[in-house]
Amino acid sequence: MILTQQSLYRSERMFTTGDKPILVTCSDMSDWVCKHGRLYPSVLFSEVIGSTFAELWDLKTPKISFVNVHTDHLPNEYLNIVQPAFFNKPCFGSLFIEESQVLDKTLLPSFKNQTFRSKIVNKEDLLKIALFDIWLGNEDRHHANSNLLLDQTLPNKYYFNVFDHGAIFNSNTLIHGLQLISDNESIICSDFAQILFRKGKTLTKIVDNVVKDFYLCTLECEAQLSTILVDIPAEWRLDLPSLEVLIRNNLFTANWKSDCENHFRALIQANI
Repeated sequence: MILTQQSLYRSERMFTTGDKPILVTCSDMSDWVCKHGRLYPSVLFSEVIGSTFAELWDLKTPKISFVNVHTDHLPNEYLNIVQPAFFNKPCFGSLFIEESQVLDKTLLPSFKNQTFRSKIVNKEDLLKIALFDIWLGNEDRHHANSNLLLDQTLPNKYYFNVFDHGAIFNSNTLIHGLQLISDNESIICSDFAQILFRKGKTLTKIVDNVVKDFYLCTLECEAQLSTILVDIPAEWRLDLPSLEVLIRNNLFTANWKSDCENHFRALIQANI
């Protein structure tokens, strides 16, 4: 069950990324990154699906909640951007991980250092994330925009965390069916993937294990879909029965899974 939080204090921070989320302290005394009504409800829905499915894939991802943000708690400095009307329905909240870094080119020198790389506990998850994105048609995790955090909360133990799934279903065009993402839309075609796996002697085994997990994880997602949809806020006014049919008819077919596996293997062969 996805819990609902209430804002506690005035926000003082807006992130400058395209969705313009705000950082909100809530009644649980945690800080939540809140995506709001500036986005279409279908995008917020995709965020929920992406995060909950990531958990079912056993991928590290920030905890999520729905957040009711009181209009008195909006950051005064940005009221021309984050308007009160955007908060008349629950926001999508993602737990803020303070001790983390966004995976971008500034981290490349560190990744080239063996000592640093040895601290990454879930290296193989980078390839699992790549297949996850292919399966969901996520067009917004690639070499120029990883939408990955390196969680450094624990000393000398770093973890990849996935976030930002608003562009799954080929940027929310599921009604037209799913299409395989291009090379440039895959994290496989990034310097990080090449650094971590290019010289690995066990790459074939890693890929085979990722593919094996893929079929098990998608079955679990299929089994849990109806339960996930029960939590979607009524205020988002989405046609959930139709969305469920679309998801089931596109994500879980044998042909689509086979296409995803083949595309994943081809991208690995061509780029690593």
